[in-house]
Amino acid sequence: MMEAGTPHASSVPSVCVIVLNYNGRELLERFLPLIAKTDYQPLELVVVDNASTDDSCEWLRAHWPQVTLLRQERNLGYAGGNNAGIRYAIANPPPYVAIANNDIEPHPLWVREAVAHAAAHPEHGIIGFRLFNQDASRPAFELACRQARETTWRPAAVVTGCALFCDLGVLRAVGLFDEAYQFYAEEEDLEQRAMRAGWQMAELSVPVWHLGEASTQKMGLRRAYLVMRNVIRLHLKLRGILAGLRMSKTVLNRACNPWLKLDLDGDYTLRRYRPAGLATNAMLACAAIGWNLLWLPRTLAAGRRDRERIARYRASQSL
Repeated sequence: MMEAGTPHASSVPSVCVIVLNYNGRELLERFLPLIAKTDYQPLELVVVDNASTDDSCEWLRAHWPQVTLLRQERNLGYAGGNNAGIRYAIANPPPYVAIANNDIEPHPLWVREAVAHAAAHPEHGIIGFRLFNQDASRPAFELACRQARETTWRPAAVVTGCALFCDLGVLRAVGLFDEAYQFYAEEEDLEQRAMRAGWQMAELSVPVWHLGEASTQKMGLRRAYLVMRNVIRLHLKLRGILAGLRMSKTVLNRACNPWLKLDLDGDYTLRRYRPAGLATNAMLACAAIGWNLLWLPRTLAAGRRDRERIARYRASQSL
């Protein structure tokens, strides 16, 4: 890993780090100082508050006046809230943005290493990091931080949205997060669009610890419904009706099949398909499928608009 230093501000690109918050004052108090330890300049730390009803904004103004606070009038979800931060960044353009959940602890050099990698590999429009999820992984994360030396990378098919570094050129070309998702699957949708437009993605060996589910666990059964609903929508929008039907079958199987053994302890994301008993899980899965049937024309139209936008961008690049 590169040695920490203080490069001349005019010699390096600026980065906007966007932290989304909703009623997460305790999370901000715990994690914002850790995110603020990011060893990189010039860097602007932006907190987008999704109409919190706790004292998040008051606490930020009192303790972090150096942070740019974008307070929203209503809860825009993950996609809409981060889009508010991205639009702010586009209006005050740095070359790069980094999306950071309010429950992550990144290695201080995460942004520095991402900028260096992006400069060396401009085709890598989206960059992720080596994630350690939930409390069980905490010792492994701390060991990885102590042992971090030279940063390596590998190609990535998916970059998790809790810590996502992105070239603003990607977002200008293919659009922002699709706000119809609200929560879950929106980053994969964006990443698939980016790759279809010609960019690649990479995962750096820089460690980032993610508490996981810190904000969305308050959503209860709605969280499971949105996961099921959105994974079906993702396949319908990007891959067509047959792919959506296959994913609907997968969702029903995960939620309702008592003979299907899921690694709920090893993969915490699978717990979202089984938040309660069989009858409740089946109801949620059927509601998710029903929503997608109702919204099918709009989903297919959104996919068509994305394909047309990507085609225009690719045509402009070939001129």
